[in-house]
Amino acid sequence: MSVVLDADVLIGALDSSDPHHAQARTLFRGWRRRNTTRMISVVNLTEVLVAPAADRRKLRAAREAIAALGIAVHQPNEAIGVDAACLRSVHPVTLPDAHSLATARYTAAEDEGVAVTKRAARQPRKR
Repeated sequence: MSVVLDADVLIGALDSSDPHHAQARTLFRGWRRRNTTRMISVVNLTEVLVAPAADRRKLRAAREAIAALGIAVHQPNEAIGVDAACLRSVHPVTLPDAHSLATARYTAAEDEGVAVTKRAARQPRKR
């Protein structure tokens, strides 16, 4: 089983003042117990790192925490970029959310259990 993370979930896990911190930490503990592969698109990782990037120490700490959570960074290919653009043109989602969805759709071809997580898990449609 794998999950493709949205920035909000990872921000919630990293920021103890986030209102969804406890819920996000519970998700991560469960994923670790079940040996669930956790990944995030580099596009969504950029969103996560915007606030910590203002301070080198905070940026380093955020990157170390992301690594400690066992999150793999997925590099989108051209097909994912095209799919994200198509999703964005048809649905009222942000470009980062479209990248998260497109990443989940394309990685779903390799793993039946891929889900996109944004406050709650949901299963993307297969292509």
